[in-house]
Amino acid sequence: MSTIIDRIKTSFFASDSFLRYILFPFLSTRIGLLVVAYYASGNYLSNPTYQKYVDRGFFLTHLFPIDIFSRWDSAAYFSIITRGYSPSSDIRSVYSNIAFFPLYPYLVKSFGWLGLHLPDGFYVAFGILLSNLFFLAAAVLLLKLVTGELGFSETVAGRTIGLLIFFPTSFIFSSFYTESLFLFLLVAGTRFAFQGRWKLVAVTCFLLLLARAQGIVAWGIFLLFYFEKRKWDFQAANRDILWLFLAPVGLVLHLAYLYNMTGEPLAPFAAMTAWGRANASILENLRENLASPYLDVFKIDLGFTIIFVILSMIIVWKWPVKSLGLFALSMSVLPVASGLLVSVSRYLLLVFPVFIYAGAKLEESSYYDAVRVVLFSLQVVYFAGWVNYYWIV
Repeated sequence: MSTIIDRIKTSFFASDSFLRYILFPFLSTRIGLLVVAYYASGNYLSNPTYQKYVDRGFFLTHLFPIDIFSRWDSAAYFSIITRGYSPSSDIRSVYSNIAFFPLYPYLVKSFGWLGLHLPDGFYVAFGILLSNLFFLAAAVLLLKLVTGELGFSETVAGRTIGLLIFFPTSFIFSSFYTESLFLFLLVAGTRFAFQGRWKLVAVTCFLLLLARAQGIVAWGIFLLFYFEKRKWDFQAANRDILWLFLAPVGLVLHLAYLYNMTGEPLAPFAAMTAWGRANASILENLRENLASPYLDVFKIDLGFTIIFVILSMIIVWKWPVKSLGLFALSMSVLPVASGLLVSVSRYLLLVFPVFIYAGAKLEESSYYDAVRVVLFSLQVVYFAGWVNYYWIV
């Protein structure tokens, strides 16, 4: 009887934690963003560069509550769903969807694989639904990772998720983007690694490598994690390591498919140059991004990057699991490695160890609440710009 009661208590506690730390702040901020979107549309100076979208009245679909969560990269993913991969005349200099990875759009395509002709609005709505569900699942796993494998209190776990939800670019987790899916796979893979379930780690790496270019970093970190758990005794490696080395098979097949189409052996990475990534002019890019005399998104994102790099270095130094710190450091540095500050704060959303560290250090409720107010105030400004076709992320 006591065992049954304990299980009921545990289930209720878990449910209460989900409502308190995840669902309530998530839904309340999303409702707030909808209000911001309705107010900002028509009452906010639109970006004249993209006046065509303002005149048309939508980006991907006429459904306003759905369309406001689809901008910029959403169009590339949408084109993969509806038309497949389409190389441009020169993928290195002309925009193409070759630079984007297939997992998310292929998941969104869903019933379309059965030959059903579905309206565009369905794909956009379904993609946004998937993004929200993947984020909620990621938040649940993160709560368990922080309180379980990492040994922090539930309060720290709640603050970790709170900082993630209130971060200025967190609206991306509800958008037609890949961040929610990638975060879910990252946290799931990390928990599996702590538990020594390396076959499942390999499965998550297989999917991560098909989700985003940063999957390569994650795969490399999980390899380090594997040997770190064995205290760098390479003779202690067993057949589990083979599963990790098989993880890139999916990516290799995808590259082979795109090679037949473009003649480029590393087509996605070659195509990134057209989007400004992998550009050798690092100092020139930084100078251009920071040239404005005003406080703009580039300067704010550079400030966040500096904070994340510093905190990542502290994590490498202080945390016993160095792989997590190295992951945080590499993921914090990579977005600015080309000198391009566009979308940096969106990439920082995936650096979950920094959010955990910050959640642990903000012990005073007043400090934590003040940080949340600042972060969400920025999110409101960012989202208002995003809705009105400014390239925020």
